[in-house]
Amino acid sequence: MIPILLGLLACWGANAYIVEGTVVEVRGEEVVLDHEPVDGLMPAMVMPFTAADPALLASLEPGHRVVARYELLDGGGQLTKLRITGKGPAPEAARGPAPLQPGEGLAPITLPGHRGEEVLVGLGQGVPTVLTFLYTRCPLPEACPALVGRLQALDAALGASPARIVAVSLDPAYDTPAVLAAYADGLSLSERWHLVQASKGQVDALAMSAGMSVLRGDGATDIVHGLRVLVLDESGALVARHDDVRFPLDEVVSALGASPR
Repeated sequence: MIPILLGLLACWGANAYIVEGTVVEVRGEEVVLDHEPVDGLMPAMVMPFTAADPALLASLEPGHRVVARYELLDGGGQLTKLRITGKGPAPEAARGPAPLQPGEGLAPITLPGHRGEEVLVGLGQGVPTVLTFLYTRCPLPEACPALVGRLQALDAALGASPARIVAVSLDPAYDTPAVLAAYADGLSLSERWHLVQASKGQVDALAMSAGMSVLRGDGATDIVHGLRVLVLDESGALVARHDDVRFPLDEVVSALGASPR
């Protein structure tokens, strides 16, 4: 294992991590891994990883043991190197909550919104929803601010659609409903938006359901996270997931049951 790890650590960067796990499923440019704890990033869980080059996944099968380099890039996390280290039976039971698959319903949760309202997300929500994650003190313009800008474009493209945009704060200790309300006012966010506060445990559970990694450092604004945009139908079931700030507007508008403007 040591030579493999040394090779994967070549050109090591501040936002690169070693992931070791077992292949659960391969689908297109993604591989679902039942992985060990990733030091400094996330606990053991089952989640999908996008490959920077789909050729990395060409020979993978369920049950393969792999070691990979996972990098947090501007457009989200990606596997940039991968080696097969062994083969065993495909995992029979996933460890921890697995990310939602298309057609599966998100477990319902009610969270306080920035207008003082209670916001139900998941099964029984009753309205098509775009669910995402951000925090108000995010210091990187290519991260949360860029995501908000893209979602504002989506908002405009949705026209009179009843679909809503729900953004869960990744910094619940600071992002109270009052702070979120000031943030929404400063950006002139429309009535379609609901910025919500959740406990740290709730945030982590939602992030796991979204297949998104979150790393909290010691600094007040030291939160490293992937990017996830979940499209949920009115029942609360997953229609599509996007992990790039440049997600296709027309596809999301259509998935929400609206006609592109």
